[in-house]
Amino acid sequence: MMGKRIASLLLAAVMTAAGAVTAFAAPEFPTDVDPADMPVVQFAAPTFYDVTDAPLVEAAMNEILAERYGVQVKLNYIGIGSWQQQSNLLLTGDEVDVLTLWPLPLSTFINNMQLYPLDEYLADAPEELLNKFTQQQWDACKSEGVQYSVPNLRNYGNIFICYWDEAKLHELGYNEDEITTLDQIEEVLYKAHEAYPDIYTIVPQSQATMCNGIYWDGLGDQNYIGVLGNCGQDTTVTDIFECEDFVNFCKRTHQWYLDGLMMGDALSNQENGSVMIQNGAAFASLSNRACEPSPAGLTQSKFVDAWSDATNVTALTYGINNLSSNPDAAWVFLQAMYLDTDLQTLLIDGIEGTHYIINEEGGASYPEGVDANSSTYGMAQAYWSLPYANSDVPPIDILGPASFFSDLIAFNESCVPSVATGITIDTTAMGIVDEYAACLNVKSKYYDGLMNGVLDPETTLPQAHQEMVDAGIEKICEAKQAALDEFLAAKGE
Repeated sequence: MMGKRIASLLLAAVMTAAGAVTAFAAPEFPTDVDPADMPVVQFAAPTFYDVTDAPLVEAAMNEILAERYGVQVKLNYIGIGSWQQQSNLLLTGDEVDVLTLWPLPLSTFINNMQLYPLDEYLADAPEELLNKFTQQQWDACKSEGVQYSVPNLRNYGNIFICYWDEAKLHELGYNEDEITTLDQIEEVLYKAHEAYPDIYTIVPQSQATMCNGIYWDGLGDQNYIGVLGNCGQDTTVTDIFECEDFVNFCKRTHQWYLDGLMMGDALSNQENGSVMIQNGAAFASLSNRACEPSPAGLTQSKFVDAWSDATNVTALTYGINNLSSNPDAAWVFLQAMYLDTDLQTLLIDGIEGTHYIINEEGGASYPEGVDANSSTYGMAQAYWSLPYANSDVPPIDILGPASFFSDLIAFNESCVPSVATGITIDTTAMGIVDEYAACLNVKSKYYDGLMNGVLDPETTLPQAHQEMVDAGIEKICEAKQAALDEFLAAKGE
């Protein structure tokens, strides 16, 4: 195993030094042999739902894999609660070949030498695969010029919206499509506060989270310890507590809080905002979304256009274990999962007639009396954790119309990327591990309280910033700034 790791690392070094990859014959396996004699690819992915019927799906996939590709697969689904620990254990040996690279940053897998370089495979890959992602998206999965993973299909960015109780909004005389700014949202909230004093006017997106970011990009750091403002278009790294976008947002929500629009106990909230609106307990909630439809009884107004943060593309990708006993077979399987609609449909939706039915619109629906939680193969709503879905894979109807996957691709194309898209931030290499931990503790004390308007930004922000300075935020921002400047210079920007 160690020899294989060294060999792959030497290969990566040679490719980096040469700056190019010599074409080689793409791996192929005979399809006219007994499937029992075909190489078996161990595939691992997290699961959020019951997958009791995974063996049935696996068997159906293996019929196709044997006939078309000469390989077989073993599906290994691991519960989300133990995914990070178990997937790391799998990467210490050859018991996994292809797996989901999540939730650790891609750079962590690369620095730990856990991924097999893919450049030779991609050099001979069909255009159909290469064209599924932009060059920028492919490059985001590289390190020092070497390709270590493949992006997957999910939303790479978000629009930011306000969910409304549809009936109440229209009762007030407003059209959701004509509400496009926070100022307009604020006007509606004050009118609703007067009209419906017995319910919360606006509640957090989920639990104590007012909204998952809005205008600030942590350069791949979802804890926002050092950020870029202006939807990732600024090029100066600042403390979140000095970011102008954050400051202005908190001043606004604090006024809402003083005027009684906000939940007084938002910091101890355990509910989802959209559910509270559906239950009649609230009128509105901010949220980040892609192209999904509004939940039943809700409508939405967009106030920030689609944009993607620095490492949204690499937050979840797919790669091959550096210790795989057969990386060629692993690649054949992985490539098939990006190109073969029949395999994609099985992996995502399960077996037609058992786990889903085709509805009148051409999409998928659960059989009568079944939903994601009661299905015996519930991966349809977790499509985002799997490799890919061609436009003719039927999406489960709760996601949207039959065009959902095409719409998702179009949405991703519409996202304005952060200037730092593709950057790699390694706190260990930067020597800021201790400062980062200390700043995270400070940020955790104040962030939600400020976002929910509970804390007065006039007095709290200077105090929070000073505590961040004492914890080392200036060193962190300097390190991130240096990395960003080098990154932009390399891009010629």
